[in-house]
Amino acid sequence: MKSRTVFRRWGTLLTLVGAVFGGAQAYAADNLRAILGSDVVRVGAVSAPPWYQKDLRTNQWTGLVPELVQAIFQPAGVRIEYVDTEWGTAVAGLQSDRFDLLGGFNKTPERAKAIDFTRPIGAHRMGVLTLDNDTARYQTWDSINNPSIRLAAVDGSAAAMLLQPRLQRTQWVIVPGSDAMQLEVESGRANALLTNDIQMAQYIAKRGRGHMIFPTPVQSQPTNIGLRKDRDALREWIDQRLDALDKDGTLARIWARYVPTAK
Repeated sequence: MKSRTVFRRWGTLLTLVGAVFGGAQAYAADNLRAILGSDVVRVGAVSAPPWYQKDLRTNQWTGLVPELVQAIFQPAGVRIEYVDTEWGTAVAGLQSDRFDLLGGFNKTPERAKAIDFTRPIGAHRMGVLTLDNDTARYQTWDSINNPSIRLAAVDGSAAAMLLQPRLQRTQWVIVPGSDAMQLEVESGRANALLTNDIQMAQYIAKRGRGHMIFPTPVQSQPTNIGLRKDRDALREWIDQRLDALDKDGTLARIWARYVPTAK
């Protein structure tokens, strides 16, 4: 008789916990829909592995940002819609309401004047990748600041925005995307490319060649999710989800799956 009473109490307790948890999820979902004004969240997507990668046959997006976006929004039950964009036009896309947010977007001083950002989702170092065997001239930013060096970079990328003002004597080769930037180096039209440790490590792992250098002083930046300045409620909602994903280890696990260790 006593054991039946204990089981009934436990059953009641579990029912109450389930009701509270289910109610919290429902409230979070309703709250997000009210913030978005719909049951769809539109995510800007740039073809730049490992952040985003589009399967041209299926038009499906994969990568670090899509997986993170799924973890953020799936519990709320909203639909995720991807909108093609480029790093160089992403700020305008946010401002014109083409999409609600863009992940893997560094909070540079220039961008922060125009749009808002969540808390960081991770961080990376800026560096150069070259196919030259002699890497002596790439060891410092001062030595790279030389008209004899042709440096490829993606238009509007955080690396270019951070270092172009500093490297005014360098010959810049500005291109619209990562594939074009890599082609500039492979074709010999550029001596090196400028990007972050993540993309350089992936290039070396895929191609089996190249030298990744972090010139001194080392330049590093956190990366965030960008959104319009008038979306305070959405930013706060996403920050709360990022805090939860950080606390339970999900954020670190997603990051580790897509970010090779830079040697």
